[in-house]
Amino acid sequence: MKKVLLGTTALLGVGLLAGTASASDGVKLSLGGYITNQFGVAVDDDETGEAGDDKNLVGVGTDAEIYFVGSVTLDNGITVGARFDLEGGDENDDQIDQAYAYFKGGFGDIRIGSQAGAAGNMYMLPPGSTANFGPYSPNTTGSVASPGIFDPEGMLSNQDKSQKLVYYSPTWAGFSFGVSYTPNDNEKDYNNGDNADGSWRAVSNAGDADNNFGLGLHYDFEGDGWGLSLGGAAYWEGDVQEKAANTDEQSAYNAGINLSFGGLTVGVAGTYLTNIDAAHGTNEDGSDSWAIGTGVSYNVDAWTVGAGWAHAEAEQEGFSDDNIVDRVGVTGSYAMGPGIDLDAGVFYTWVDTADDTGADASDNYDSIEFSVGSSIKF
Repeated sequence: MKKVLLGTTALLGVGLLAGTASASDGVKLSLGGYITNQFGVAVDDDETGEAGDDKNLVGVGTDAEIYFVGSVTLDNGITVGARFDLEGGDENDDQIDQAYAYFKGGFGDIRIGSQAGAAGNMYMLPPGSTANFGPYSPNTTGSVASPGIFDPEGMLSNQDKSQKLVYYSPTWAGFSFGVSYTPNDNEKDYNNGDNADGSWRAVSNAGDADNNFGLGLHYDFEGDGWGLSLGGAAYWEGDVQEKAANTDEQSAYNAGINLSFGGLTVGVAGTYLTNIDAAHGTNEDGSDSWAIGTGVSYNVDAWTVGAGWAHAEAEQEGFSDDNIVDRVGVTGSYAMGPGIDLDAGVFYTWVDTADDTGADASDNYDSIEFSVGSSIKF
């Protein structure tokens, strides 16, 4: 499952990690990053032919990145900078998660390079998740099934953090927006024939989507003892190369609202995807899918507890009903110190496949998970 960023409201990734140097110093790099660790036990349907077969009940996981970030504010007031994210312990050849330059001022924030786009940074999630665990868009899970990723860009993009142009607006009376343009959704790597470092013209292979657009909108309000965060995001594929005849390109839409009252936050969000099984021309009859989640969290001092439920349905060609996945759970986290959190979660996941034929390994699958973890930011 693709990694995603967990959050309830804000535009993730817009904040800069490094302080600005003086113009005469030029750009100075500084380090940042994170490491998350998980340990858990999952009990599920693991008989021969079932979805949990041949999977260990107990597991340990780690995710880590190192950020190289630098910026300088010029005499004209424009801040110029760059960011590079190095994956830690990545088993793939793709060791650089993202690399982009940015130009920021009163006009907003312009970015160019390998990065998540406006839809991938500005989509909405309900509260109730921790740094590691959650009912919706989880970073990690012990279940072999999940209601899916709510990130509309992450669900459709062929390559995570492809090369793109992104613009984030300033905030006017609580309103902000972002737009992004991705020339080719499979152009990120510095190998595999993409030549992202040798040519700015992407190789459009079969199944690649060219000229894709992302959009994010937010409205945030802080009242007397309460707050509101309302927003949404959308992602549209452009021209898919060598797709099946009479097949429309994919699109995805997200919307959500979160309300806070002191330490209590409640919210709901959902994502809708069109032609999801027609991805890159594999099926002429594109089916749709959708997911919705609702959750609550409560914070007291260093402690935060949460709970949530997520439900996803996907159409399947030739069947009268949908494939359905539900996931419910409770979470807790404790802030040991600045940037140091311990967290835990208990989750139950269950699946009903289309028409309940019993022919699928996931049919009537269910699982229960017990997980603990840590998150260290530096």
